[in-house]
Parts: sequence; structure tokens; C-alpha cells
Amino acid sequence: MVSGDCTSFGGAITPIRLTLTHSRSYIEQLKHHLPVFSEISSSSEQIAGSEDLLTEILLRLPPKSLLRFQCVSKHWISLISNTHFRRLHTRRNATSSASTVGVFLCRHPNYDFLALNEERISEMGRIYDRLSDSRGSKVVCNINSCNGLLCVGFKSDDAKTDFYIYNLTTGHHRFIPVPETMIVKSMNLAFDPNISEDYYVVCVWFSVSENRLCFSVYSSGSGIWRHSNEHCNKVDLCSYGGVFWKGAVHWFSQTSPFLCLQVDTCVFKSMPSTDIPEGQWYRNIEYFGESGGHLHLIEIHKPQDIEFDVLELKSDYSCWFVKYRVNLEFLTNLYPMMVNQEVYPPEDYNFPYAFSTLCFLTDEENRARVLISLPGKIVVFDIHNGMVKELADIQPDSFRNFIGGARYDCFDAYKHVETLAFV
Repeated sequence: MVSGDCTSFGGAITPIRLTLTHSRSYIEQLKHHLPVFSEISSSSEQIAGSEDLLTEILLRLPPKSLLRFQCVSKHWISLISNTHFRRLHTRRNATSSASTVGVFLCRHPNYDFLALNEERISEMGRIYDRLSDSRGSKVVCNINSCNGLLCVGFKSDDAKTDFYIYNLTTGHHRFIPVPETMIVKSMNLAFDPNISEDYYVVCVWFSVSENRLCFSVYSSGSGIWRHSNEHCNKVDLCSYGGVFWKGAVHWFSQTSPFLCLQVDTCVFKSMPSTDIPEGQWYRNIEYFGESGGHLHLIEIHKPQDIEFDVLELKSDYSCWFVKYRVNLEFLTNLYPMMVNQEVYPPEDYNFPYAFSTLCFLTDEENRARVLISLPGKIVVFDIHNGMVKELADIQPDSFRNFIGGARYDCFDAYKHVETLAFV
């Protein structure tokens, strides 16, 4: 036990007098815990002294934590910034069930980021806050994401567009040179860290001389464009919705067959399309994307439907099959603003419900969730337990007006994962 006093006279301070007293019980407790402290200290020294053991521990941490831990010591920053470590971490964490940390919601001119794992309703931050000064005064006009990397197009006042690949976790970016002869319709990222540390950019571009869509592939490893002999005359091809899965980029069409381009060979691969409903001339596809190692599609057959199927493509590309059936009618009781029937009777208005399926999420634990945009709200619905969680309140400056409310459209969401991958 330690005690002391300090006495002041006329502003002068006398020295502090300390008195040390001993307690038998305190000494006994200290002796009892000393072996534990010694063991902890010994274990820490063993970990710090073994680079292999320290590496195994750090490989299990998320990228953002590792970037912060670089400040611990010169040894740690040397280890974490090491090229071999970052490549190993990227491969090992490529398919983690908790990898999706948020989505980018894009409604021009606003490009916002929404975190999925916040305990409270989150404020949506602007994507501009996460981009470097390479943007300048240019406007974002193209965006595509794949396994933690983001392809962004910046359009300047002279209508010229510059394309960059970003790793928003590390803050690094890379300029992608595009030949002037290519009138870009979309840029689609293809990156599988389990296969290679290189990524590819699949460009869908319009050839004026041939009056058709063409396809070219850029490799980050070689820095060279390869031009495919394949072409497409489908003007309704949703080239902006290209999805990378199993070594190929896939595109859907509302009226024509789907397309699939194998990245390594630049050759089309056979891919089944969904049927166009009888009596309709188009498909009403609400979502098209990859999750949990599978390719999924959500199609609403009639505008007034509030029930829909989540389809999954078989790994052998043989057919689409119904993976989940979702009925959101119960949401109309929780959120009456998604119902337009009070103002627009069903016989006069073909869209009685205001909602969009922004994103479908699943993982290796077979947990399936649907991200849904409602007027003024974004919620996530767990298909297995039926739980609904509010993720964000959408303020007027970040949504478009839609009859009875406001919401984001389908194909406005791009998943984001953290990664240490090089660009």
C-alpha cells in the first residue's frame, strides 16, 4: 500500500513524503498471480520471436485490422507489407463468409456506401470520400466491382472517360489505358485471387465501322489488351450488369439469349437463358449476381407480384432452378409506404408495390439474405428465419422520386469486400 501527502506554504511546495506499508494478503495474492503473468509474458515472447507463428495469426485477421497493426513495430510493418504475405492473405480470405462488408449504391450523381454489419442504422457515406485525388473535377460514369476491387470511370468536361482500378481498402489505384478506337459501353472486372493475383478488365465496346458490340480483355499482369473475335448485335444486352463467375463474365438480356465470355480464351461459352413469360415480350429481371460461389437471378414475372423466386444456375451450366421462393407481403404491414394502392388503384396502375431487390447474399453456411430498397428505407430480409433488419434511412438528397415514395433501382448495388490485393 502507498500513501503520501503534500503541504504548501506561501506558494512553496514541500517534497512529497511516501509511506510504504505491506499487507500480508496482498503479498500472497501477488505471489499467486506471478506464474500466470510469467506464462503470458513467455507466450508473447514466443509469438513475437517466431515469424511463422506470428504470420499464421495475422493471416486470420481482416485487412483493415492489419493495416492498423502496421503501426505496432518495424517488424510488423515489414511482415504485413511484404508481397508474399499480402498475396497469401488475399488467397486465404477470398471466400470468407463474412467477406461482404457493404454495398455501393449508385444513383447518379450520388454514389454511396452502405455498411452491412453496423449494429445501428448507418449513415450512408459518399463513395467520393474513398477515392483519391485522381478524380479531380470529373464525374463518375461507370462502376463495377469484383472480389474487393473496383473499376471506376471518370468522365471529364470534354466527354473523355478515364478508367481506374481501385482497392478502397488499401487506398491504391491504377490507371487503365483504353485505345481511342474503343467506344466503351461498360467495363467488367474479373478477379479470382484463388486462381491468380492478376485481374482482368473485360470491355464491351461499340464498333462504329462494324455497327456492333465487340469484346476485349485487359490483363493487369501483361498490361496488354486482347481483342476477341466474338461480337454481338443485341442492343438490349445489359453490358453494365456483367458478372464474373467460374472464369467467365456473364450478361443477361431482357429480350434475347444470355451471353457468357470465357476470360482466358476470349471465346463465348454456352449459357442457358430463362424463359420469357407467355404473353410478354421481355423478362423483368430484378437482380443478377454472384454470391457464395454461385450465380443467382431474381425475376418478377408480373409488375404487381410481391412474390418472386431466387434462381440459381447449376455449376455445369445445364439450367436455372428455383433456389428460394420469397413472399414480401408481410412487409406491407411493417412499411405501408411501399403500397401504392390507396392513391393508384390496381386497375389503373400496374405497379402497386414500390420495392427493389438490390442484392442477394449467401455464404458457405447457407445463410441467405435479400437487400431490399423501400421508399425511404433499406432493409435486409433473412430468408431462413424471416427476420427483417433496417440498414439505413434514405435522405431526400440520395434517392429518386418514385410515385408513392423514393427508393434505389435494381442494379444500383455493388458488393464490397476488404482485400489486400495489389492493383
